[in-house]
Amino acid sequence: MTRFILDTDTCVYWLRGDRRIEKRILTTGLQNVFITIITECELFYGAHKSARMEANLQLLRELRRQVRTIQTTPEVAPLYGQIKADLERAGRTLDDADLLIGAVALASKGTLVTNNTSHFEDIPGLRLENWK
Repeated sequence: MTRFILDTDTCVYWLRGDRRIEKRILTTGLQNVFITIITECELFYGAHKSARMEANLQLLRELRRQVRTIQTTPEVAPLYGQIKADLERAGRTLDDADLLIGAVALASKGTLVTNNTSHFEDIPGLRLENWK
């Protein structure tokens, strides 16, 4: 089965109650849905700066019980470096956090689920889906 790796924006939609995302996750099966450590960091940052910090931190604790987090592996850094250099040579850039999320997804042979497909489409070989 395919590993589906939720980008930060998709997690935010899910946490805010987006039924389309919820339905796709349940249809796919929680055992096939992951987030990256980078997404987890971004979500905690967002929760800590929000007006509803405690409620959002509780949502993140629940998310961590349901969805496994993919850590970096030895393959991620070389992929990151190659992709970033190739993009720069082509005159394109990508936010470092997005580039890391893409490299982790690529190294783990997963499909990245994001509403921001344009952010990631320049990463060769990265499979993308938009569940929004």
